[in-house]
Amino acid sequence: MLLIFSLMLLLMLAGCAAGKKWKYLPASKAEERSVYVVTHGWHTGIVLSKGDLGPELGFVQDFLIPGQYYEFGWGEAEFYQADKVTAPIFLKAVLWRNPSVMHVVSLPAPPATFYSGKGVIELNLSQEGLQHLKDRLRASFEFDQQNHPYPLKGRPTGDNRFFKGEDYYLITNTCNRWTAKMLESGGVPIDTVFTLRAASVVRQVNEAKKEYLRLRRSGGVTGAALHKKSPPAITGRG
Repeated sequence: MLLIFSLMLLLMLAGCAAGKKWKYLPASKAEERSVYVVTHGWHTGIVLSKGDLGPELGFVQDFLIPGQYYEFGWGEAEFYQADKVTAPIFLKAVLWRNPSVMHVVSLPAPPATFYSGKGVIELNLSQEGLQHLKDRLRASFEFDQQNHPYPLKGRPTGDNRFFKGEDYYLITNTCNRWTAKMLESGGVPIDTVFTLRAASVVRQVNEAKKEYLRLRRSGGVTGAALHKKSPPAITGRG
């Protein structure tokens, strides 16, 4: 039993996308849309360009200074918004089922420039994949009956703002699992059950990017052949 528990724990800490495949691949290179995964140590987020926000996410511009790109993150309400994380705040986030918030940051430059290239991974999605991703991102916000979000901490004209989020934060439902679920909705092959750490997100995203580039080189991404065959599964170790 101890061995089984240890193996399950290792899986939870690692996260593995073995057997998963890319979905919604673009029919041509011209259809590719860039999204970015950023890591801030323990936390990960997703960045979209201003032009890709669309009507689904364009509302965030009403609460922030104008930006070229916008970073989206999800997390435990009190822990994520805390100016200083105390032991009680940390233990509450780890041990209990807690409300969540969405965090949006306005970036004046591309993420690789803004973050000096550190912890930024660019992925290519199709228009269809991007649409699914945006729909899932929007569903992470809580809205009132008039379809207005609930703005929380942050200056009305600042570069970042918190909003009430949907779903609850648990030790088994972390910000990094949220990132994985958002990416999976866009067609990225990534585990959404055991991906709890930022390192697991980064490893799987890098593997997915390598597989995408391999498919592009082999002609599996673009052209009519895309719709006639399924791309091979990623064989990452997780």
